[in-house]
Amino acid sequence: GNSKHEKDTVMTPYDSIKYHKQLLQTSFAAMDPRTGEIKAWVGGINFKWFKYDHVTAKRQVGSVFKPLLYTLAVTDAGYTPSTYIPGGPLTLGGKTINTRGGTMANCLAWSVNGAAWHLMAVIGVKRTIEFAQQVGIKTKIPPYPSIALGSAEIPMLEMLQSFTMFPNKGYNTEPLYLTRIEDKNGNLVHEFPISQSKQVIGENDAFTMVKMMEGVVAMGTARRINSYKIPADKAGKTGTTNGNTDGWFIGYTPELLAGAWVGCEDPFIPIYTSNSGGSEMAAPSWGLFMQKVYADSKTGYGKTLKFEEPVELKNDPIYADANFENFLSKGDSLIIDDISNDASDFFGSDIKE
Repeated sequence: GNSKHEKDTVMTPYDSIKYHKQLLQTSFAAMDPRTGEIKAWVGGINFKWFKYDHVTAKRQVGSVFKPLLYTLAVTDAGYTPSTYIPGGPLTLGGKTINTRGGTMANCLAWSVNGAAWHLMAVIGVKRTIEFAQQVGIKTKIPPYPSIALGSAEIPMLEMLQSFTMFPNKGYNTEPLYLTRIEDKNGNLVHEFPISQSKQVIGENDAFTMVKMMEGVVAMGTARRINSYKIPADKAGKTGTTNGNTDGWFIGYTPELLAGAWVGCEDPFIPIYTSNSGGSEMAAPSWGLFMQKVYADSKTGYGKTLKFEEPVELKNDPIYADANFENFLSKGDSLIIDDISNDASDFFGSDIKE
């Protein structure tokens, strides 16, 4: 049988291009957020036919960018998970759209675009870009407010590095691909130093973000992750670009950080018409990967299953589970209407969820 499902056929150049353009591509990468060691790297669906590496390719990131903005709201503006972000009509570029409000925890869990837009007005574009660079995003980010919703095109690897500060208690770690080079006899030719971590936010602020991103998985846009058997605490963020051309999920446990992206080679081709791309397209591969990692004792994962709460926050009522669940569900309306969820309303920026 043809186990690789390959078929030798004759096509016109036009049909060949059309066929290839419609193939769904994916990328996946996993790393240790503490040491920076890359644990998995999948650049595409089949290396024999597709040599383009989507882990390092720039794609529009959608809402996986929002945690960086929310972090700044916590560090610079003193927001907490219970801070109410107002909704109501927003007039942008002569167009008035209705957005819903909610607690900060609720708005991140449901990826409310109006809330991100509000935070961008509070934090500012310049500071947001500076912070993105500080946490490992080397790609040039355009100086427009729409970056709040992820209009920038950023490689998976850089987004992963920017997320290391969450499970790593405020420390940012650069991805490390090579640890050593040996010759054919096993003699050491070169050893690479482990990645240096630098503190970019405080431990309490990192935990605040972890807690809110746990809400994304517990009852927000990534709740389908709960159907996988992952014994560890998990947190993350979905992302979907307008027209469903890109679906993202970047998430982490206390020990492992991983990101999944799905889309066509050509970013102009939408994938399908549902409104929850990242959660449907990318989150399942993340869930399956983590389920397999934790089920296999040989991987060595499973020693730390819980995110560690900083001592200073242990008695803070905001972080008590029962209270937190309450904040998570406090939104003006849990049904996200399409108007507030379509980022093309925001200055023609092209992002959803």
